Amino acid sequence: MAGRCNGAAAWGGPLSSVAGPLCNGVSDQRSMVVVSEAHGQQILGVLRGFRERGLLFDFNILVRDENFPCHRCVLAACSDFFRAMFEVNMRERDDGTVTISNLSSQAIKAFLDFAYTGEAEITEDNVDMLFQLSSFLQVSILSKACSDFLVKILDLSNCLQLLAVAEGYGSSRLLRCATEFITQSFHTLSGTPDFLDMPSSVLHTCLAADALNVPDEESVLQALMLWTKHDLEGRQRLLPDLLAHVRLHQLPPAVLEQVGRSEGLLLGEGKCARLVGEAVEKLREFSGFFPDARLATTESYIYVHKTEENGEICHAFCYNINTDRWCELPQQAARLADMPGSSMASFGEKLFVTGGCHGNCCRAVRLHIAEPHHEATEETWCYCPVSESFSPAPPMQRPRTMHVSVTALDRIYVIGGKTRGPRGVRSLLDVEYYDPLKRRWRSVSPLPRGIYFPEASACGSVIYTLGSEVEMADVFNPSLDCFFRYDAANDQWSQLVAEFGQFFHATLVKAVPVNETLYLCDLSTYKVYSFCPETCVWKGEGSFECAGFNAGAIGVRDKIYILGGDYSPDEITDEVQVYHSGRSEWEEVAPMPRALTEFHCQVVSFNRYRDPWRTDPVESP
Repeated sequence: MAGRCNGAAAWGGPLSSVAGPLCNGVSDQRSMVVVSEAHGQQILGVLRGFRERGLLFDFNILVRDENFPCHRCVLAACSDFFRAMFEVNMRERDDGTVTISNLSSQAIKAFLDFAYTGEAEITEDNVDMLFQLSSFLQVSILSKACSDFLVKILDLSNCLQLLAVAEGYGSSRLLRCATEFITQSFHTLSGTPDFLDMPSSVLHTCLAADALNVPDEESVLQALMLWTKHDLEGRQRLLPDLLAHVRLHQLPPAVLEQVGRSEGLLLGEGKCARLVGEAVEKLREFSGFFPDARLATTESYIYVHKTEENGEICHAFCYNINTDRWCELPQQAARLADMPGSSMASFGEKLFVTGGCHGNCCRAVRLHIAEPHHEATEETWCYCPVSESFSPAPPMQRPRTMHVSVTALDRIYVIGGKTRGPRGVRSLLDVEYYDPLKRRWRSVSPLPRGIYFPEASACGSVIYTLGSEVEMADVFNPSLDCFFRYDAANDQWSQLVAEFGQFFHATLVKAVPVNETLYLCDLSTYKVYSFCPETCVWKGEGSFECAGFNAGAIGVRDKIYILGGDYSPDEITDEVQVYHSGRSEWEEVAPMPRALTEFHCQVVSFNRYRDPWRTDPVESP
């Protein structure tokens, strides 16, 4: 075989020769790519030198009586304002001169210094000037730098001023950060003189925010009254609309009634008096049924309940998410009316148990499915931890067992399951919801098709529902092959296509919401996936250390808790693991007081003044 030509022969002609030696009669063309990493800086240095020596100027900027000669190419490269001027047929392009009247000479000099050097020193003294010129001349990199600088120096003394700056210059990042800062610092800010001059639009945004950082709702009302009285003549007409965003029904009844009797601005026959009167009536009739308490005013718990197979032994305990402490609850809390196959959902400060089977049905899922007959019930029970009381609620429209329940749009939806009858009865397509404030059930659009072992997760106004098309398989664990999306606001179901039939088993997954994103925990592989609704694709989010089958799973804000479960009939665990989605990390937290498998678990949040599970005294605001 002929050897390969390597082009090592000496040059036989002048340097202008471009053909290399022949390889099998074919010219071997040689080339080299020259890359200069400093080329851009070198060009900028040359242009800067032209400016310093006054060479090749082809444009002038006039500011008042001062002239700034410059180069068009530099202006167009740095400023979208000038690039547009030179690209379209504007008079200034042909004249070679533009007059700018709304910027100072100092600002234009700063702009040109930045354009020719790529550097600018931003200080508290010049940031407003630089922000103004970068906004007007559309210098995006400088505008972003100014925004980043102002975000870093946000504090109580300047947050309201910087919010106005963000609105004036159209900086979305600064606007978002300043709004978040004001919302998070509202209670402290309300005690400063600057608060009294807060624009009504900003106050409106704060009062409407779920994330408003206050010790209690009473402090929100006090801040609003203080702000209104600071300029009573100009602000009294704004009070009714602003008061509507104070969650008056979250105040202690005695406090609300006292305010209604003593606060002059809330007396009389006007809208403010009506708002207070309506809140008093709501509190009397629906205390604890309002799920809109601000996060900062509540204490959140994971409630765990288990009734053993004999139906006699019950366990109930709660986990304080903030303190990482478990507490066993009184026997009254353990005597929950949870029949085999029932489902539990939380609403406000209450727990609702729906359906299940009367009689001697087994509680374990594998055995419950195999029962020859299901005495499913439509019963609904409400448990109030504050008063430690159980009470019947209006029954569902259809008896159900092995269904799922989930809270969305201030309603409790029940989905899937089987109704009363022999084992061969097909799964229900019917879907209905309970409105606790109206105390009634309503039917909505049915499932696209029947599913078994349903899992559901509410992400805002969307309810994702997953399950299996079949009830039994050769090895019991049917594949997860059904995936639906329900738009609760528009009462519309749609079927989603996602690849997971061969990867997941319907009885070994848990669906949970994390910051209104659907997550799926696979208890057989210890992996976690998040769902992207735009692409309909599941993304791996990492693995937890281990988890028993039939473990509980709860999504709480940006975290997932995996609780208990069993590795075998004789090996049940009390371990609790938590996944932090913000940093994609798992950690083990305090274990449950008792090892459990196949149990109910829900998140319940209480207004701090009503917290029945508090073990430490409430701190004074």
